[in-house]
Formats: sequence, C-alpha cells, structure tokens
Amino acid sequence: MRFVDLALKHKWNEVKTLPADEAQVLFDIVSAAGFNPRKVAPGKLVGHYRDQDGSSTGETYPINSLCPFKVVSEEDGDHYFATGWLDCALRRAVYGSTRQNESREKLIEVMAEEIERSVPLEPIQLTPEGDLLREYLPSTMAFGMEYFVKHTRDENNLDSCVGIHMHCNCWMDRRRATSTHDAIVCRGCHLRVLFLKEVKTYSDLRQALASQRVQVPA
Repeated sequence: MRFVDLALKHKWNEVKTLPADEAQVLFDIVSAAGFNPRKVAPGKLVGHYRDQDGSSTGETYPINSLCPFKVVSEEDGDHYFATGWLDCALRRAVYGSTRQNESREKLIEVMAEEIERSVPLEPIQLTPEGDLLREYLPSTMAFGMEYFVKHTRDENNLDSCVGIHMHCNCWMDRRRATSTHDAIVCRGCHLRVLFLKEVKTYSDLRQALASQRVQVPA
C-alpha cells in the first residue's frame, strides 16, 4: 500500500509540504475511505472546545497534529472530519511502526480494515421525491483515534431509532403503524413512510422501499 510506504518514509514532524505525487497518495486514501474530497492541501485545522451550553470556551485543539495536509471538501471548504481521519491514519501507521514495531505487512492490513470501516452507510431513499435516511453519527473505535469510527452497515438491524432525515436533519424513529406495516417517522417534519413489518435490516428496508417505488403508477 502506497500510503503505508509514504507514512514510513518521512519524519513527519519536519514535513511542511509534499511533492505532487506524494500528496496524491493522501488524496487517494481519503477518497478510498469514502470522503469524496476536492483536494488535499498544506494546512493545519483546529477545533474549538465547547461549554455545556454550546458556546466556545476560546480554547482550541489540533485536528491534524501530525499530518501537514488538510482535506478540502467538494464544496471547497475545510473538511474537518476527513482531515482528522487522515491524521489518525498517518499516526496509526507511523506510531505502529516506531512504537509497536509492527511490520509493513501488518500496517497494510490494519489500514485496509480502517478504510473499509470508514465508508459510511449509503443513504436510503425513502420517497419518490428524494427524501433520504442517513445513519446516526458513528461511534468511535478507540481512545486517541476519535476519527476512526464504526459506521452502520446494511446488515445491521433496524431498531426503534433508525437514523437522520437528510436535509431536515432531524431524528427518525421506527413505529408500529398497522397490523401489517411499520412506519419511519421524522421527529422534525413528521414525514411518515410505511413499509412491511417483516423488514429487519437496513438492507431489507432499502429493498422494500425500492420495490414500493417501482409499484407506484406513473
């Protein structure tokens, strides 16, 4: 894996920028992890600590403490989560080698697993008009690697809290609707989508709703 080779090549505390071919390696791994970046560019990002009421304390913390590059989103803004993930990936490779004496082959295996795990659940179309269900914010995998997260998968069970109504950005719940159907209901706009109660997983829901749209007369 080119990323692991690049990670082991440099003393990253001394790196300020990279040649184009090495920057491309960073872009490629962020793309493989499902972030859809516009580009990577030299730069450091900081986050802001918040009080319980959500206001800023004025204190900051680094998003990318080791990696000298940040990720730029498709909208041409700073992509904080993708930048944090890239920094976690670089730290995992570098520290895995220098502090844990992990082999190149082991690091390649670890990074392949993290890339696969980082790809988010594909949003599920709920209505012909394009309403989408996306997953809740994923859970962190390990302390100190807060951008390595575990996403919902198609094979996961569809429980009472199912995710977020994309664009509306409110939670969606699964509720019993009739003797044969359940419904997904948005807490914000109150969109209500019926589906057969036998649906058990996100994959089942995706297929059931796709079938319902096919059956709707034009």
